[in-house]
Amino acid sequence: MLDMSESRVTSSTILLCSLLLLASGAGPVLAQEPETTPLDVVVRTYDREKLLASLTAPDGVRKGRALWLQRCAFCHDGVGQPTYNTMGPWIGAETVRLLGPDAVRAIVNAGTEQMPGFQYALQPAQIGQLIEFLQSMGVDQKPTPGQLARKSSGAVAAAGAK
Repeated sequence: MLDMSESRVTSSTILLCSLLLLASGAGPVLAQEPETTPLDVVVRTYDREKLLASLTAPDGVRKGRALWLQRCAFCHDGVGQPTYNTMGPWIGAETVRLLGPDAVRAIVNAGTEQMPGFQYALQPAQIGQLIEFLQSMGVDQKPTPGQLARKSSGAVAAAGAK
């Protein structure tokens, strides 16, 4: 326990240090306000019926869609990206019809020069589900010329943006 004389010394020391800091120009430390950068707000318009349509799709199509999102969409589907810039071509029902399901299955299994093969990663039934999903992708879901030209995918700048 501090006695009265030690308490006065401690208080005097704190007061002296505070006065020295003020005299040196240090002053009280105030929080600096962070620099603010203007935000660009982007509004996207989505068709709710199309988004919920996958909930009513047959089981094989839903499972194929899940596989597509996990294994294929990064390279073949630019939807949901600010620009439609993909490494591989868009694939849908038209592609499956032109090549045939067996050719698509062979490509998915063996891969190409630019695409890895999935013969060890996907079971034959999963590739079947993937093809079933692709057959459900109509030409109305194909990327627009604007998306392919790497322009904004339907985004509209909100009021007040630069």
